[in-house]
Amino acid sequence: MRQHLKRKYSLIAAAAALVIGGTMVSPIAAQAAKPSILIWVDAPRLPGAQLYAKIMAPTVNVKVELHAQGDLLAKVQLFNRIKKGWPDVVFGPPNDVAVLNNPLINDAMALDSLLPASTWKAFGNGNNWCKGADGKTYCIKNDLAQTVLWYNTALFKQFGYTVPTKMSELFAIGADLAKNHPGYSLGALGDQAANSSYFWPSQCPLNAAKSSTRVVINSHDPHCTRVTKALQPLIDAKVYDPRSPFDAGFIKDVGQAGKLVANIGPSWYGDFVLRPASSYAVKAGEWTAAPMPIWDGEKVNYSGEYGGGIYTVSPHSKFPKEAVAFAMFMVGDKRNLVTVTNPDGSHGAPTFPAYGPGNKLWAAKVNADTFWASSPYPAMAAQANKVFPGEKPVRYDTNGAWGAAFSPALAKDGNLQGALDAYATYISNLAQQLGYEVSKS
Repeated sequence: MRQHLKRKYSLIAAAAALVIGGTMVSPIAAQAAKPSILIWVDAPRLPGAQLYAKIMAPTVNVKVELHAQGDLLAKVQLFNRIKKGWPDVVFGPPNDVAVLNNPLINDAMALDSLLPASTWKAFGNGNNWCKGADGKTYCIKNDLAQTVLWYNTALFKQFGYTVPTKMSELFAIGADLAKNHPGYSLGALGDQAANSSYFWPSQCPLNAAKSSTRVVINSHDPHCTRVTKALQPLIDAKVYDPRSPFDAGFIKDVGQAGKLVANIGPSWYGDFVLRPASSYAVKAGEWTAAPMPIWDGEKVNYSGEYGGGIYTVSPHSKFPKEAVAFAMFMVGDKRNLVTVTNPDGSHGAPTFPAYGPGNKLWAAKVNADTFWASSPYPAMAAQANKVFPGEKPVRYDTNGAWGAAFSPALAKDGNLQGALDAYATYISNLAQQLGYEVSKS
């Protein structure tokens, strides 16, 4: 009898230890079940990510790390070897989705089932970049970097120019600058700028992936040569500069000297390049943006993209829903898009959100900004769904190749077609090394 009672009381005590708030769960089990995610972001996304970690602290352990994007592949390969260390979600450049989705790397999860169809629909065309060849969605687009025509309204008025709606009209402005206003510029072409501003919008097939194993690269396609033929005389006349738009000399000689008349550039160009005192430091009330000029004979005034980051989620994540929830906070929550405080004292996300509902919140912030002669947002919105879709994610570093092959060739002799050919040769070799079939059509 004594043994029976002892056993009975032991069972009651064990059961009591499990009952918390009417639920059969132990304190140890509850603590272990709290989701925990590791986030890698770049500097512009850091304030929003840190805010998210603070907001979610009661329910999700969020660890945020500042990540240098260039070493992602090497680190993931290391994690694959040691079988640990993968971050749950990573912000990175757009081509990462193809690199990480490579079966040999396998660090991009298909996300379709983690968000309702209505949410995916609300991206419009903004998330098309994240679609794999199999039709599945492997990333969430943070922002669009669609190109627009940034222009100086004061100089346009002074020189008697009207805003060009055709590329031929823009080039006519360039010819007039060379003749009547030497020293004034329409921008720099080094790095990726030539591609996003001119070659990509012209439908030049440089990284036209037709499948996961075949890519078209043809620097002598008519859509490429019309660019080089139009720009070469203006390079020779020093209206276009062969340096990078981020070159210290160009910034000083042209940007800060007030010699930049217009510049095709991405939607983030205003706040990251034109406006900062440490960069071009343009005057308040003088600049705005217009839609992209159209190439003669075309029906659509396409944009290219210079950037436009993505969030990928690792298939190794134990909490993929929480990882996706972070990405959606960044692209759709007012606390990040409008009110978060940045290190420079500004507020809100710095770039054009790819998610429709989030974009509406961000638009109000831009429209209320009195720095611009008029709001640049309408031009950005007009181009948001006009990024030419022929350029696709590929497994090789297309962006790095502009700096490695194109820029040195252009700086050497100013020959734009020669520089483009050098780029095409470079990326053709990269593509073949990674198993792509490369063709010219």
